[in-house]
Amino acid sequence: MWREICAVAVALMCVCASDLSGQDSSGRSCPYVVFWNLENYFDPFDDSLTLDDEFTPRGEKHWTWKKFLVKRNLIAKTLLSMRDRYGDWPLAVGFAEVENRMVLRQLVVQTPLAKLGYGVVHRDSPDIRGIDVGFIYREECFTVNRVEVIPVMTGRERPTRDILHIRGILHLPGRLADSLHFMVCHWPSKFGGEEYSRPFRQAAADTLSRVIGALADSATGELPSVVVTGDFNDTPDSEPVMSVQSRTGLLNPSSDLHQKGEGTLKYNGRWELIDLFMVSPALDGARMEIYRHPLLLEEDEKFLGQKPFRTYYGPQWHGGASDHLPIVLLLP
Repeated sequence: MWREICAVAVALMCVCASDLSGQDSSGRSCPYVVFWNLENYFDPFDDSLTLDDEFTPRGEKHWTWKKFLVKRNLIAKTLLSMRDRYGDWPLAVGFAEVENRMVLRQLVVQTPLAKLGYGVVHRDSPDIRGIDVGFIYREECFTVNRVEVIPVMTGRERPTRDILHIRGILHLPGRLADSLHFMVCHWPSKFGGEEYSRPFRQAAADTLSRVIGALADSATGELPSVVVTGDFNDTPDSEPVMSVQSRTGLLNPSSDLHQKGEGTLKYNGRWELIDLFMVSPALDGARMEIYRHPLLLEEDEKFLGQKPFRTYYGPQWHGGASDHLPIVLLLP
């Protein structure tokens, strides 16, 4: 209990210490977007319609409101810290492993992020644990015109997450207003092994390819500005990911990072890049980075170097933000 109280206090002090004073929203640019898998960002309340029991006070994880606040505040602190590196806060953030709209509203309303005017897009998916994808966006920079939920049919009994398609208008100082499509994905995991699970990710890839293809201009075949992001549970050189590129013409700015051995998740001492961006040729020149902030890392005593500062190790609460690092796409 004392550890929980101390962690809550530290996280609250960190969030409240972020300097939002003197920031005039007029004239600021919003040049980048973010994706982040939040490692089971659950509220502590039981949902009778999903299998979320382990993330309740009496469940296996003993997930409490105090622990939730620690995680929420670390997420907010991380997003706020991006201004120090990129000169502004994110235009938009896609998320994986969020339980519901409430946890996203908690993030953008009950932390200093509230002063930045983020809107929330969330739809419940058929995932049996109740983890979904979600999206927040700066309302002064992006106007949402339409939200579409695209089911992914894998052919297996256990359903997976939908693709969340957000289309809208981007408003940036010094630029003409332009339409922009975001698609947030969380493909099936490798549970059961690579060979067994690959067809499920290929089914997600096929669905995504069809959706992207439908956006092409009927006369020219050109795509509008499209940003696809998510946890693909596959690397940039995997068959499912590469099939999307070959069928749609999307560009993959994550490929260079993968070739350098960089990653967002560390497994058995090896970094893996499974959180990706893909963009249409209209956004050629977009650059991807992995956001390696000290808040998100700790020493890897077993394999040396560093590793993500995660929320849980098995049933043991560790107090970090996530087992994934965020990725950043710098728009051209």
